[in-house]
Amino acid sequence: MARRTNVSQNQPLVSIVTPSYNQGQFIEETILSIKNQDYPNIEHIIVDGGSTDNTVEILKQYEGTYNMHWISEPDEGMYQAINKGLRMAQGEIMGYLNSDDLYLPWTVTTVVSYFRRDLEVDLVYGDMLGLNADGKLVLRFYPRFNLSYVQQTGFLGQPTVFWRRRVFEQLGGFDENLKFVGDCDYWMKAGGAFIIKKINEFLAVERDHPQAKRFAKRESLHEEITRVRARYCGLAGMEGRIRRINDRVWAFLWQRYYMSKFLYLYYRRRSKTITHASWARTLNLEGFRLAPLYRLLLGFLPLINRGRPRWVVLNASLLPGFKQWEIRD
Repeated sequence: MARRTNVSQNQPLVSIVTPSYNQGQFIEETILSIKNQDYPNIEHIIVDGGSTDNTVEILKQYEGTYNMHWISEPDEGMYQAINKGLRMAQGEIMGYLNSDDLYLPWTVTTVVSYFRRDLEVDLVYGDMLGLNADGKLVLRFYPRFNLSYVQQTGFLGQPTVFWRRRVFEQLGGFDENLKFVGDCDYWMKAGGAFIIKKINEFLAVERDHPQAKRFAKRESLHEEITRVRARYCGLAGMEGRIRRINDRVWAFLWQRYYMSKFLYLYYRRRSKTITHASWARTLNLEGFRLAPLYRLLLGFLPLINRGRPRWVVLNASLLPGFKQWEIRD
């Protein structure tokens, strides 16, 4: 299918790269979550590493049905595949979505609107939903951007991150020597040279499953992120420990602030329609509901991971491409 390269002031082309390797069980839903975006000017570039499962058959099935183009050939890892796709991309706004993750229907529209309102911002990210292997969804709030926090101890929700082309033109692609945290390295590098801001909206769904690298190779990932952080923070001993503690407290307070605001908006939404407030699209979904209040309040207590808020989508048609989920506490 021919690429749409007509970039207008109101509808800039958004390029989304998907690296893929033997993710046939997930990639169709990833494709549909991009194909069914409510923003019209998207190019989707899928860079497959020579999959031996049914991935290529699925790619052929959707070829020509929207502005998607793909290649399948051996490569040397995820970040090489992403860089290959970014070099092919023609969009003014860029991002990448792994082949087992999902966008929400409003993701690209929300991002483009934010970039149009703030012409100085270079990179944006938002909040994220985590989809567990048992089908439960978890709200994941991220603090507003702080370079020290990201370099010392924190992360951004990778599927929610988008940046302007000028970032790629100046920094180039991701470090292909890294196997697990090339995205974290990129945000640390970008934070020292560009303006990064957070959007208070859920922008993606990240799958948690046993085959995901962050679970299957947890120890190797930890070793790599430790080396990457050492490139930037340069603080050792007691000074470094104090800085990391301060950053974690800062992030904890911001996350609880966002959670409090979200809960307030949720319980107010039935008496007053929310049209422009934070997390408006998520809150206005028909069938959206939270876990019991006592479960949510546990999320305000440190070190109690089981208390993180969960929500339920009762109607699968609300999120195009998703399967029906029946979720119980």
